Amino acid sequence: MFNQVKAKLTVIFTLSLVCLLISFIGVLYLLISHEISVKELEDIQVYFDKEKADFIEDLYENDHHRLEFDPNRTIFYYVYNQKGELVYGEETIQSLSGWVEKDANANEDEFIKRAEWEQYHLLIVKKPLEGNGNLHGFVILGKNITSEKHLIQNITWALFALTLLFSLLFAFLGYYFAGQAMKPIKSAFHKQEKFVSDASHELRTPLSIFYSSIDLLTREERENLSPYGQEVLHDVKTEAGLMSSLINNLLFLARSDKNQLTLDWKEVNLSDLLTSIYIRFSRKITTSVQFEQNIQTGISLTCDEVRIQQLLYILLDNAFHYTKEGKVTLSLKTEEGKKMITVADTGCGIAPNDLPFIFDRFYRADLSREKGGSGLGLSIAKTIVTAHNGKIFARSNEGKGSVFTVIFEKKK
Repeated sequence: MFNQVKAKLTVIFTLSLVCLLISFIGVLYLLISHEISVKELEDIQVYFDKEKADFIEDLYENDHHRLEFDPNRTIFYYVYNQKGELVYGEETIQSLSGWVEKDANANEDEFIKRAEWEQYHLLIVKKPLEGNGNLHGFVILGKNITSEKHLIQNITWALFALTLLFSLLFAFLGYYFAGQAMKPIKSAFHKQEKFVSDASHELRTPLSIFYSSIDLLTREERENLSPYGQEVLHDVKTEAGLMSSLINNLLFLARSDKNQLTLDWKEVNLSDLLTSIYIRFSRKITTSVQFEQNIQTGISLTCDEVRIQQLLYILLDNAFHYTKEGKVTLSLKTEEGKKMITVADTGCGIAPNDLPFIFDRFYRADLSREKGGSGLGLSIAKTIVTAHNGKIFARSNEGKGSVFTVIFEKKK
């Protein structure tokens, strides 16, 4: 149990750290990309503002389609006249002008684009060449941002690698520290577990003697007791029986906690067992409660017959206890190889706030407190189901009843 809790805590903490780091990387990536993008656009804008007059002047002095190539330049540009014809330009990547030509005659007067061409990443800006209230043409400026793009990608992958590394390191450290933090809890739990087990064993013998003595007094001295004394003796005997049942339940749970619960495994005809229990309960029900069954025949299960019977007694006792008028139904069927036992009632039901805790030890909802009980029955039922590798869950509508379902998986 503690190893599972420790593992769950480690997984939760590690996943939380990973999500936090990934979010940090995402935000950092966006910030870096934005800052670099802004800086690149500023460079192009500054260059355009500086060279705009020369672009317009040279537009009328240069021959068409004059291109110069200079790989050491930072910014390339292409100047077009009003007809969209290339007049001149300086490029940093050979043959780029033919690809840019497709965007030159676009309908937009201005645009900013990020594009890929061959192995290059490019930032391209289109600007109109206006002067003295006239449009002389336009210019397409651009910048090779491949190195910046690769830098951002390398930084991102490095951060992801560091995230993975630190996540693994944090997982190991988290597992270790979770174990250290749980040591006092584990020690306290084992002490409590030992106390419950020892106390239950120690109380069992004197309680048995006490119960036997009351039983003897009831038989031998009944005639010498007043009616009031007989009533008191009967009440004491009843409470002693309840205490004996409580101690036996505590011993059962203590053995389960220590993995000392032994089961007598054998092939049991589950249909016959449930039918037998249905007949026994039918004999003692009140006329105000209708008891029905829907038991599919021929269903067998490898289980401990005594414990399965104890499980059904707990569920049916609860159903009848909280159903003063209405109906209780016991069902058994198979579905996709799974054996499903259902106990449904139309009693007082369980409040939604109480439903998640009904299988906890000593937990009793407000409605239950009025009717007594130790709060161990459903906890024992869940222990029995878990020991048989099954599942138990409950559905309830307050004031309308409850449905308890036990599922035994198909044997692997």
